[in-house]
Amino acid sequence: MSDQQANRFDLKSVIEASELLNTTLDLDFILSNLLLVAMSRLLVGRGVVMLADDDGEQAFRVVAAKGPAGVSPGDVFTLASPPEVAEGDALPSDLRVRGFGLMLPIRHQRKTVGLVALGQKATGDRFESTEVAFARSLVNMSASAIHSARVANQLQEVNLDLAARVQELNTLFELSQAFGSSIEKADSLKLLGFTLMGQMLVERYAVLLCDEHGGPFDLAVSHGLSPAFEVEPFASFRALGSPIRLPSNGTPGPDEMRTVLKTYDFSLAVPLRMADEMRGLVLLSPRVSGRDYSEGDATFVASLGSLALTSIENAELVESRIEKERLEEELRLARTIQERLLPTTFPEIEGFEIAALSIASRHVAGDYFDVLQLSSGKILFAIADVSGKGAPAALLMANLQAGLRLLRQDLDASGEDLAGATAKLNRVVCENTDPASFITFFWGILNPVTKTLNYVNAGHNPPRLARQDGELSTLDEGGLILGVLSDVKYKQGQISLSAGDALVLYTDGVTEARNPRMEEYEEKRLDAALKQSASSSARECLNTIREDVVAFSEGELMPDDLTLLVVKATA
Repeated sequence: MSDQQANRFDLKSVIEASELLNTTLDLDFILSNLLLVAMSRLLVGRGVVMLADDDGEQAFRVVAAKGPAGVSPGDVFTLASPPEVAEGDALPSDLRVRGFGLMLPIRHQRKTVGLVALGQKATGDRFESTEVAFARSLVNMSASAIHSARVANQLQEVNLDLAARVQELNTLFELSQAFGSSIEKADSLKLLGFTLMGQMLVERYAVLLCDEHGGPFDLAVSHGLSPAFEVEPFASFRALGSPIRLPSNGTPGPDEMRTVLKTYDFSLAVPLRMADEMRGLVLLSPRVSGRDYSEGDATFVASLGSLALTSIENAELVESRIEKERLEEELRLARTIQERLLPTTFPEIEGFEIAALSIASRHVAGDYFDVLQLSSGKILFAIADVSGKGAPAALLMANLQAGLRLLRQDLDASGEDLAGATAKLNRVVCENTDPASFITFFWGILNPVTKTLNYVNAGHNPPRLARQDGELSTLDEGGLILGVLSDVKYKQGQISLSAGDALVLYTDGVTEARNPRMEEYEEKRLDAALKQSASSSARECLNTIREDVVAFSEGELMPDDLTLLVVKATA
């Protein structure tokens, strides 16, 4: 190990990282930076932090994740006896199959309060003893900060709960002004949701609304609901005349409505009325503090709901044109930036077809793709997903495109040294963005004469290669995402294309598209759609995948931007 590498794991580095984590009681900040430090120092591309549930040490819930971790916040892993340190085959199978290579316990007062799992090294090597010692020291010195942040959060929630009754009248008065100034239905619903969580100290809620003509309930706004949640079982609540409060302990009783509430783990149901007509229903989970809801709590929620209903009614009738035009002008500017970045036409390549599609989840997207013809006649393909959305993401895209265009000349001169060019591009991103910004990136250079493609995958969703005979493979060779660590080396891969082969580049907006049941599209469905269109043209293949994603989503809004780029080798 070189002196420079050793310096990454000395005691001073651990202390500096620990001092950063112990300067705040913000749990999200602590966990995010713990992962960033560990991943950057150990050169791994994924990492998660799991904290033990309150009911015991065996259940660990994912609370923070970085990189393509294969898990999401909220996922629960059950580990009977977490080891001190686990590496390689010693890891639990649920983590090992997701590409993790190292697991360390977070211990406080001899109790395992959480786990840190890190991905395999980008080099493919096993972790050295100094690396494991560094990670273990970092996690041990972070345990106190994590415990303090959790305790601080709990104390803050309790204090808010004690002060709630004193502040209710003032809160309703202030909220009436806030709701009165709202000009968008979505803003009123968001304000209602935030207030419910803050005032009632709940982690889950649902607001169901209906029209005055007796129509069915629709889920208007929610937070923390299970994917199994359905609106239909609450149809009988249209006849609810007064709030239902369930105690935290005990059976719900024979009443059908109480049984439905208990089934979905709700403790409070408050009907919302306007002009003596049923217009909605507020459902709240048990409080974080464990205290039962009182009659005053139900009255407060009903008053809050009435304010929100009035605001929603007004928002549907009145618009503030000045404010709307200002917002639209900002969005037009951001969209103009993005439209100038994305190509509208593609070079014609003998023996190949190209088709592309990019759909923004908002007015502007965080996805980027490009198709450039090099002076040698070869074609450069690129696709990326930048962190964030809206105008900031569009500006980060501009940075990426500027760096790519500058490296275009280097690629012509260096004979396709994509690995070296990727390292340069990564340094540019690191030097020009803040530490919280990063980019997943894939690019390749196609030689139309030899029908070969050299590529580098920097933490992006692996493109799919569908052979004419139906065989499917992925393009994984590369390294870390851009913007995490400036001094990173990348590996370059190569494939050969034959007539009938199709290469599909995509962003996670495709595989993470959701339907109303909160199910994700996932890679297996993408592979099925690709096989279905294997003999089609590039444009037909792209349309098949797009239509399948739309059909799967059933009209739901995409949670992320969606970009597809299809390269087809023709006869």
